[in-house]
Amino acid sequence: MTLAPCAHLLWQQRPRGAAGNHAASGNPRFAWLEADRPVPVREDGRMPHRQRLAALGVDRLIDAHTHWFPENVMRKIWGYFHRHNWPIAYEMAPERRLDWLLNNGVRHFTTLNYAHRPAMAAWLNEWSAEFAARTPQAIPFGTFYPEAGVADYVRTAIEEYGLRGFKLHVRVGAMALTDRLLRPAFEQVEAAGLPMVLHIGTAPEPGEFTAPRFLHGLLAAHPRLRVVIAHMGGWEFEEYLGLAERNPRVFLDTTMVFVGFNACDPFPPALLPRLAGIGEQVLFGSDYPIIPYPLSHAVEGILDLPLPDGVKRGILGANAARLFGVTVQPGDGGADGPHGPQPVTP
Repeated sequence: MTLAPCAHLLWQQRPRGAAGNHAASGNPRFAWLEADRPVPVREDGRMPHRQRLAALGVDRLIDAHTHWFPENVMRKIWGYFHRHNWPIAYEMAPERRLDWLLNNGVRHFTTLNYAHRPAMAAWLNEWSAEFAARTPQAIPFGTFYPEAGVADYVRTAIEEYGLRGFKLHVRVGAMALTDRLLRPAFEQVEAAGLPMVLHIGTAPEPGEFTAPRFLHGLLAAHPRLRVVIAHMGGWEFEEYLGLAERNPRVFLDTTMVFVGFNACDPFPPALLPRLAGIGEQVLFGSDYPIIPYPLSHAVEGILDLPLPDGVKRGILGANAARLFGVTVQPGDGGADGPHGPQPVTP
């Protein structure tokens, strides 16, 4: 694919800016690329991307990277981000978070959570299954941790709970993907053909086990494993893009990329033609609700890219539908169901 001569410049001129009147954080690493062009930190109810999605022919927006934790854990996460990183756009009760998500046009979304210590993952998996049972738009994901008994609770998550994938956060969990204790879990996920969402890149902060070599070792040991690399592998964008080009089982999600916030941006514009070349392996992700801007801003970041319309349609829903086995059932809610569209008070 050949981009229009000025496409890169047009993309770089998208509005950016400080998060309303809030400081992005006391940490200069987490700030906006263009501080003179404000992006509100809160929803205002307009959701301008909805009309643009309809014009593009996208009738089901699927968010491949949203976080749902038990409320006591979520509050601790919010506290951490307030102290260290950025303000939270959707710090509200879970029912309101669900309403905002669905009213933004999201038809289905993942329930990503993760463990940072032993004896936590099995409990999170049970919670995720219960949440998905009462939330038909949810695509339930589990997690695991390098510990004794991991094979048993992963088997339960797959065979009894029917979870649709798993998520690991390598830095938060301080785990090497090649840890022998993880091997029986990966074997089961691989055998079941379920996707793994992995936060393996060094953005927004590096860790002891975030180097690409750990993922290379995992894929060498489990060649049939389907992997979604969160944040497009930021900041090692080119490394992970190349891996996806060589391996059709490797996918990238756009979480916190193309939004102008330097937690993961900027994505090198020179790589956009290559990204279009693997368009069927790219998924829209937002990091909802742990973001310092409205969800609409993340969606418009994809809509504004100088990519073919067919590639954008794939990124915004069709690719995730195939990977996660999503089918829309009558009455499943989402953009046109009982939750939307309807006004939500900011």
